[in-house]
This record gives sequence, structure tokens and C-alpha cells, in this order.
Amino acid sequence: MIHFTTQFDYLRDVQRSFEGGAGRVDMVGVFAKILIVAAPVVLLMAFWHYRHRIGFAISRSIVRLFSFRGRRIVQDYLVKKGVLFEIFLYTGNGVGRRIGMARATDVQSGRMLLDIVDIKPLGLNLKGARVICFTKPFTLSGKKKNAFVTFVSSYVKRGGTIREMSLLTPVRYQFEIRRRHKRKRIVREGAVRVKLWDISKRNSFFMAKPDLQTVNNPARYGKKMRLSVENISAGGIRLLIMNPSGRLPSLSPGHQFILRVSVWSPKTRKFSYFTVVGTIRSRFKGKGGSIGLGIQFTAEGMKIDGKYQWKSLHGEVKALAQFLEESNEWSARS
Repeated sequence: MIHFTTQFDYLRDVQRSFEGGAGRVDMVGVFAKILIVAAPVVLLMAFWHYRHRIGFAISRSIVRLFSFRGRRIVQDYLVKKGVLFEIFLYTGNGVGRRIGMARATDVQSGRMLLDIVDIKPLGLNLKGARVICFTKPFTLSGKKKNAFVTFVSSYVKRGGTIREMSLLTPVRYQFEIRRRHKRKRIVREGAVRVKLWDISKRNSFFMAKPDLQTVNNPARYGKKMRLSVENISAGGIRLLIMNPSGRLPSLSPGHQFILRVSVWSPKTRKFSYFTVVGTIRSRFKGKGGSIGLGIQFTAEGMKIDGKYQWKSLHGEVKALAQFLEESNEWSARS
């Protein structure tokens, strides 16, 4: 009996302790403090994540008020002429993966409806994705245009392939100097090796010493002249002539070379090589007093019956394009 009375008194004391609701008031205060700190952080994170969309929406609203007519002229041109454009993902690092090709069929309520011409299967959610579209250059009102940046408004997939897509109408149409191929910067010396001969040796280069070449161990090569590869794509290569000295072949834009390009494959642990004619498109000052050359591949060489035959290239070396797409261990996109 005494034990029961003691328990009852204890429970009554506990009940009296919470009669005023002080505990409830304290909990509300704690939650209020949490919200005061957490809410701004959450809002800031959301703003940062959607900063491009928010900036795009604000800019588009302003442009609609002041430049509606100019944008409408461009949109009508794209629709009436059936202008074909390529669509790429657009990231903080620049132009990303290619989505496909399409043309605008209509513009309704701030959306550009597309007719899909060629689409690449992608395992990505494109809803709200930021994209850049390239067209063939055209001129309206004395201004040259070939690109615009926007967002995917909606898309419909059937059988894993995109069948329908619409884009938000862009803020502005602009002209962009476009690189057709993604270039990969060489981060490990020796992953790409190059031997270079002047074009005058095109019939006998395989029996002659290269005019310039890369080396396996630059540190041991000292101050001797050599080649270094800065980056490479399926359509060309960017070379640096380190420690230039003595007699050099012509380095003026338009001059051609024979190039033997060997690319290391981490998968097979072997080099694959390509023989091409390269045309100098640009010359510039490189790091450490080097001479930089931007070279475009214009013909590919095939050895048949002991002789090289040259086939003109239309944009890229296909085998090299596939190889670079698969090989990511030693290079990174610039």
C-alpha cells in the first residue's frame, strides 16, 4: 500500500510540473530558432541551384517588353525557312554532349515547338536542362547570328527515344565562334605522340627522319627543340614547338605537313596511329617562348601496295573520333 502511494505521489508531481505548458513553449522556441537559421540556407541553396533558370526568366521578361519585335523576326525566320539546328547540353564547362538535330515548326506561348530530325539516345532527364543550339550562320537586320542558349520546356519519349520536344524561346540570338569538335587536353606527356614532315616529303616521308617530333621523356631532353601536344580532337591538333631554334619548316597559315599521330589506349595498352595531312590554321605564342600551331586535319593517308594514297577528309578522322570518345583516362575536355 505504501509502495502504491509513493508511485501515485510521484506521478502527481510530474503532472504538476507540466501544468503550465512550459515544455511546449520551449519546443516552439527551439523550432523557431531552427527555422530562422535553416530557412535562409535552404533558400540560398535553391537560388544557387536554379540561378540560371531564375536569371533566364528575369532576362526574358525584360526582353519581351523592350525587344519583342526583333526576337519575333528571328523566330519567324527560323520557322518559315525550316532552319536546321544542332542541340547540345550546355554546362558550366561549355558545350557538352550532343542531343540531336531539329527544326522549329511553331512558336506558342513562349515555347518553340520542334520537329525532331535526328536524335541521339540519352539516358538523361532533359526536363529543364540548359542547352545551346547552333545553326548555319544567317544575317538579319545587318547582324550575324548562329546560336542561342535556352532550356528544354518539355519532351516525350517513346521506346527510349525522344519523339517530341519543345524549348523555351531564348533571351537573345547571337553569333558564336563554334568549334565543331570537342578538344581533349593532354594531361600526361607521351599519351599522344606526333612526328611531323614537311608536305614536300609526302611521297617519301616514311623513309625520312621527321622534321619535328615529340619525345618520350622531355625532362631528359633538355633544351633541345621538340614538339609538345596541347590538345587534340577528331578534326585537328594543337601543337607547341618547344625551344625553337635552327632551321624550321614554313609555319605560315595555310602551309601543310604530314603528321603521324599515335594515341595511347589504356584498354589495350598499345598505341594506335593515324597518318594525316595537316593544314596550319593559326599560329600563336605559346608558353615558355614556344611557337603554337593550330592544325586542321584535311586528308587521311592509307598505305596501299607500299604507297600512300590520300583521301580528303570532310570534318574529322572517324576512327580517331571514336577512339577519343572512348578514351578518357589520360585526357580531359578543355
